[in-house]
Amino acid sequence: MASRVRFSVEADGLLETVRSFNGLPRDLARPTANRQLRQASGDCAGGLAGDLRAAALASGVPVAGRVAASIRVKSDRLPSVSVGGSTRVGRHGARAGALVWGSEHGPAAGAGVNHFGVGRSRGYWIAPTVDRFKGSTALRAYQRAVYQLLRKWGLI
Repeated sequence: MASRVRFSVEADGLLETVRSFNGLPRDLARPTANRQLRQASGDCAGGLAGDLRAAALASGVPVAGRVAASIRVKSDRLPSVSVGGSTRVGRHGARAGALVWGSEHGPAAGAGVNHFGVGRSRGYWIAPTVDRFKGSTALRAYQRAVYQLLRKWGLI
C-alpha cells in the first residue's frame, strides 16, 4: 500500500470562507465561481509544486528528485498538491508512495540498511519548502483572489 506524507498550511478562516461559495445559487453562479476559485487555487498550488521539485533536486537525497516526479497539482478550491502515490519512479520501478517517506526523513528508526543515502531528519525537502511557502507571495495572491471573488459574487 502506498504511504502518504501530509503537510498543511493553515490560513485562519479560509475553509469557512471557501464554503461560503456554497451559498451561491446552484444554476450558473456556483459552478462559475467554483471554477474561478479552482483556477486561483491551481495557480497557487502550481507555485508550491515548482518549489517542491526544486527543493527535491537540491536536497542531497538521491531519490528525492525521482519522488518529485510524482508531484501533482490537485484540482480543488483550496491549494493542494499530492506527492507519492502509485507512480513508478524508482530505479527499479518502486512506487513513489513507497519512497516518499524515506526521501523526506531518511531511513526508518532501527533500519538495518540505509537505502536512502542520508541520515534521519525531520525533513529534507517537503517540510522546509511547505514552511517557506506559508509566507510566500503565491499564498497571498490566492487569498487576494478569494477576496476578489467573494466581492464579485456579493458574498461580502
